This record gives sequence, C-alpha cells and structure tokens, in this order.
Amino acid sequence: MPQDKPTIFISISIGWAVRNFFQTGIIGALKDRYRIVVFTTRAIQEALIRQGYGEGIEFQVMEQTKEPRRWRLFRQFKKKIYMESRRCSTEEIEEKYKPRPLYQRIGGRAVRLLIRCVRATTLLNAVESLDFRINRDAEMAAVFGRIRPLFFFATHASSIFEERLLRSAVRAGVPVTFMVLSWDHLSSKVVLSRRFDRIFVWNKITKRELLETYPNYREDQIRVVGAPQFDVYTEKPRLSYAQWCENWGLDKARRTLLFTTAPHLRHEQQHVIIERLLQGIVEGRNLPSDLQIFIKCHPFDTTPEYDSFVEKYPVAVYRPAANLSEPQDNWIPSPDEMIITRDSLYYCSVNLNIFSTITLEAAFLDRPIIHIAFDPDPPKNRIPCREYYNFAHFKRVVDLDGALMVESFEELFGAVNSYLCDPDIKKEGRAMIVKTFFDIQKRSSSARVIQELLNHPDKSEGSLGARACPSP
Repeated sequence: MPQDKPTIFISISIGWAVRNFFQTGIIGALKDRYRIVVFTTRAIQEALIRQGYGEGIEFQVMEQTKEPRRWRLFRQFKKKIYMESRRCSTEEIEEKYKPRPLYQRIGGRAVRLLIRCVRATTLLNAVESLDFRINRDAEMAAVFGRIRPLFFFATHASSIFEERLLRSAVRAGVPVTFMVLSWDHLSSKVVLSRRFDRIFVWNKITKRELLETYPNYREDQIRVVGAPQFDVYTEKPRLSYAQWCENWGLDKARRTLLFTTAPHLRHEQQHVIIERLLQGIVEGRNLPSDLQIFIKCHPFDTTPEYDSFVEKYPVAVYRPAANLSEPQDNWIPSPDEMIITRDSLYYCSVNLNIFSTITLEAAFLDRPIIHIAFDPDPPKNRIPCREYYNFAHFKRVVDLDGALMVESFEELFGAVNSYLCDPDIKKEGRAMIVKTFFDIQKRSSSARVIQELLNHPDKSEGSLGARACPSP
C-alpha cells in the first residue's frame, strides 16, 4: 500500500459503527485520500472482510478486554457527577426501579453532597485529569508512537476499547474527532471526555444539548452532519408492495402493521401484545380482518414465541442475524439492514414500537406511529414500560405530539383503527419530529461527514486541550 497518503486511525468497536460508517460508503470514500487504519475486534474484522469492506484498509485488532476496576470506578464516578449535575430524569428513573448495590447507593448520595460544595465542572475536570494521569495504556501508546496519524476518528465513547485509544491519542498530541453515535447518547448513555477537538452530531438539538452541558466546547467545534445511516430513506423502495409482500410471505391483498420490537431486557412481554393484535385480526372484532403484521425484531430481542405465530396467524418475522451466544458488541448488521427497515416502514399502514429511534424514522417517512406504553403483566426487575417515555431524550419526542400513546389493549385497538380511518392524525406532530431531528437529512449526510473528515483542521487551528466539561 502506498505510504505517501496521510494516515488516519478509526475505531470500530461495535456493529452500529459498521452500519454508520462502512455501509454508508463513508470509509470507502476516505480511502482515496487517506491510509486508513481501523482499530477493531477480531469478530468485527472478520465480518467486515466477509461483507467486502476489507480491501484497501489496514486492521489493528484489539480484543474487547474486561475493564480494569480502577478504570471502571473513574468512569462511573464521572458519569454520576454528570448525571447528578444535570438532574437528569433518566437517572432518577433508573435509580427508582433498578436495584443497585449498596456501594452505588452510598456513592450516589456522596456525589450529590459533593456537588453542592464543589462546582460540577471543576470536579469533573479534576477527576478526568486524575483519571488520564493514572490510567494509561502502554500497548496503544506504542502504536501511536510508531504510526503517527493525522487524526483519530472515534466512533463511540465510554468503553474501555475507545478509552484506550483516546488516552493514547491525547498523550501523543494527535487530534481527535468524535461522532456521537446516536441522538440518545448524551442524555442516557455516556459522559463525554473533555479532550475531543471536534464533535459531529446528528442535529441542532443535540448540538444545543452538548453546548449547554459541556459549556467550554466552542460552537465551531460542534458540527451538525445528520445521520448517515438514514440517507437511504431519501430513496424509494425498488420493490412494489406486491413484491415486498411476496418476499416476506405476506398477502398483498392485506394492509400491513409494522411492529418493531425492543430489546428483550426492555420489554419481555411484547409477544403477548403482538398475539392479542393477531387474535383481534383473525377474530375480526377489535381490528379489521384484512390486516397482517410484519414483526421486525431488534437484534437483541431474544423472544422465541414469534416463530410459532407464523403457523397460526397472518404474520411474518424478520430477525437480524445476531448470535446471541456471543457478546452484543460482536453483532454486525447485514449490508441491507437499513433498506429492510426503510421498505417495511414505507409499506406499513401503521408502525407500533416501544420507546424506539424507529419513531424518528417513521416520522421521516410520514407513517402513523403508535407508542406502546403498558405492560400486560406487572414487570419484574425492570422499568415499567410507561416510564421509558419520561427518559430525558425521549420526552422531547413525546412533547412534539407525533404519535398516539396507548396504555391498554383497548387504547391500542382504538389507535390502530383511528389511524386506518385517518392516517393524517398526528401528521403535524410527525412533521415537527422531522424538523427537530433531521436538520439536513434531505441532503446526503454521508457526504457531509466525508467532507468534514477530508477537510480536517490542523491541530494548530484550535484544539480544546483540557477545557470542556459539563456545567452543574
């Protein structure tokens, strides 16, 4: 491989990043300009090669390692400071319903007391500085010393895999660009490092959230690029409805309800809800008899009951190829995963989901949306379904009023029938969801990311260094 190209490092530690950056053509477009070194796991490397993405790039295999206790304690401490300083509803709900060890409960109270005495920004800065000073990675430091990249493109955050790379890049003085993996991460899943030089986000609302909670980031360092994986939604399906139905063993004479499931750990009773819908269709009492259901499973929905429905009801089931015996981080979406999702949304009469990003996608295609917000039986050892819609990130979606929320079977049947009679119900709300969460998606988001990475600024143009941290 020619060595006259500048080298860039890219982290691909989970399957979602494969979808976002390989399957969108972003990495392929960068190969003409850069020598690309991809840091990934053995399982993901093998999957990328099988899918045809291995040519013209180099792999640096890093196995997912167990997070050292010292690293984990610092990470949890930082996240607790961040969440408590924001008074995040997500954290309050998690604490209310999820049993936590005694040390976590005591630690939470201690952090709440501490940030009353010390400004959260100051405390978080100090904790991260100490964390970076104590927790080092000699192996990755040697790699950065041997191959000095033009920049490091980080595609995930708050995992030991990504932290090993970030700390080594910072110590070597290598600029770091980070793309927030999804719209919900800042509110519920990660606390960001203060060491990124640039951050890419999906939309203006995430940019505003980031600037409000990490006030020392400059506005020009946060780039709104859209969601690359949703670019396929700007194109129409290549198949007709009849052909699509034939591919899935459905009846072209029937209308289709799309039920997109949640991970099993979020809601283990989805099969009960789906079967009641199917019974309502077959009996023709609660629902029209000309309906059928396409169940598109979440990769980590382990519910086995769906398969038995096929023999009894007008239904088809799509399960993404996830090997549930392996770690979830090894799951890789198929190259046509987003096309399958787009087509199922395009041809459905109504989308039913539980607290899902699919809400944004359905709104983008102007499809009626029903939010399932109830549990047929009281849940055990998990958050009640209705509470998910109070999570900080999803409450914004709920407030835009683009979906019918149902809290019982009676309301569920009523919502389906209402949409079938008038699909324009909540149309204005769906348009507001699109306006809020898809600022530039009508153009190619992948092209925007490529452009930003090809025009990567030199370190001298302005790096944050160690300044950005959340405010209290």
